[in-house]
Amino acid sequence: MDYYGLFPKFKLNRLLNNAEREYQLHQDCAVDLNDQSVSPDAKVISINSHCLELADKYYAAKGFGSFVASLGLLGMLFVLLITVIFSFLDSNDISFKDICFFLVVLIPSSAMAIWMLILLKTEWFAWTHYPVRFDRKNRLVHVFRLNGSTYSVPWDSVFFTTGLSHRKDANKDYYISGHILADDNETVVDTFCLPATHSDRKQLVRHWEFVRRYMENGPESVIEVVDFCLPIAKKREGYRFGLLYLLSGFNGAPLFLFPLFFVLALIFSIPRYLAMVTSRIPVWPASIESLCPVDKDDPYQVDASRNSKHPWRDLFRKK
Repeated sequence: MDYYGLFPKFKLNRLLNNAEREYQLHQDCAVDLNDQSVSPDAKVISINSHCLELADKYYAAKGFGSFVASLGLLGMLFVLLITVIFSFLDSNDISFKDICFFLVVLIPSSAMAIWMLILLKTEWFAWTHYPVRFDRKNRLVHVFRLNGSTYSVPWDSVFFTTGLSHRKDANKDYYISGHILADDNETVVDTFCLPATHSDRKQLVRHWEFVRRYMENGPESVIEVVDFCLPIAKKREGYRFGLLYLLSGFNGAPLFLFPLFFVLALIFSIPRYLAMVTSRIPVWPASIESLCPVDKDDPYQVDASRNSKHPWRDLFRKK
């Protein structure tokens, strides 16, 4: 679960590093997938002849951060409660030693609690998701920032590359970054991400090629693999769908482990739902919406209204 960019934030106003240059993804260069199909990665919100809209890379794991933060806050409160009981309530006379012991526990606990509140705020009272819209007709990419602002950048000017989370341990995740560069073409001034993340960098190219083909070759080149769209356009994710979406993350696991995965998904679905209901729905400004009209007779228009009546069948199909 890669939260880098959400917490902590991406490092900006820096030079591209060697790894980013080495693994650059070029808009005008097709990727040889060795007979594999391109992958929407179950992150498409809508697609038509004009635009492709995707969810963000934090959407799949939404709720996990607030789950950890909530446990941390409860743990800090429990520690402080025990400290108060042993320092003050369990003694007739409050000594200087008792006060010092309480302060020794209070100061680091308060710092940890503040850190947990900051982590909690990244998901609660934020935005339900942070969409990225690929505008094929105008060759633009429209990005919804974490603070709710938006910007548009030419598709051809974005420096795409496969990145690595800030952690350098065995639990690392690769992702696809879109860097906005300064006039020197070396300094990163802003960064957005495609939704796919994977522990194997090579697995990301299927999703990159999905986006690249859409922008370069048109919707007819990718429409066959879009058999499901996320039902989150202009509305919040419902609890039932959130639970199903979490379960779909275990797709391909041994069947005998399903009861365990169901319990895990059930646990994480609660903080995920709370994150959704406390957050605002992202809305594109009129200036961007006016650039992305949808023709009524568009043969390539697909959104959640065309999903089957049995979403679990779509979510558990092979990706």
